[in-house]
Amino acid sequence: MKLILSKPIKSSLISIALCLSFIAVYLLYPLTKKPGHDISQQIKAINFDSRIIKIASLGQHRMISSFLWIETLLNSDLEHYDEDDLENWMFLRFKTITDLDPYFYETYLYGGIYLSIIKDDEQGATYLYDHGLEKFPDDFYLNLNASFHYFYEIGEVEKSLKSLSKIYNDSRAPSFLTSLYARMQSTHGDLQSALALVFDLYKQTPVDSPLKDSYKKKIYALKAEIDLNCLNNNPKKTNCSKKDFYGNDYLRDENGVYKAKEKWELFRVKKKALTTK
Repeated sequence: MKLILSKPIKSSLISIALCLSFIAVYLLYPLTKKPGHDISQQIKAINFDSRIIKIASLGQHRMISSFLWIETLLNSDLEHYDEDDLENWMFLRFKTITDLDPYFYETYLYGGIYLSIIKDDEQGATYLYDHGLEKFPDDFYLNLNASFHYFYEIGEVEKSLKSLSKIYNDSRAPSFLTSLYARMQSTHGDLQSALALVFDLYKQTPVDSPLKDSYKKKIYALKAEIDLNCLNNNPKKTNCSKKDFYGNDYLRDENGVYKAKEKWELFRVKKKALTTK
């Protein structure tokens, strides 16, 4: 007996077959024989043009983007990306996902956080936050994390204030956010504002997340800079903190200058990330 399939069923079967073939490429590639030495994920990662994937997927954009999201998380690395060329493999993967599904919320939020805090890919993170806020302009968590990135990472205080203005009265906002917003408006951003914002993000981050250590280092550096400026430049002030973020006393050398026990870097905006559309 000959089985006759209707055109819609044939199209669906072809679409599923192509999608499975595409997924198979990603699954089988890690099993291929590779040199014995370690190779950077930046070098070995596969990225396809999203326009080609759109054609090959025959409308199964959500399924492909979900697969790419999971595969990217499984292969995520901690290697910093120092170039300003939007060629970081994780950014390219996140961009492909959002090209396929412009409303893939998790990519904008968690992808933006990962690129900003772990990978140091400021341009990539800015791209995701800019585009994410176009799709979800009033989302609390997206605005909160974007405001930190705009302020702390790329020095775009006005963009940070725009995001904060949408959430500082939200019921989920931490109690300090209203005063932080007012202070940032009046001072155009300062160390205390940066410390308050990063400390709240630190508290929200799960203990086992690699973001936790990154936030902790930023908090230590900000607090050390604030405290040591107070101790060394205002000797008559009595309310300067003499302990660092870890609870250790600041050290005092033979010249009476206070120093931190741990190594830290001054808070400086790393670089201006280009706004990409």
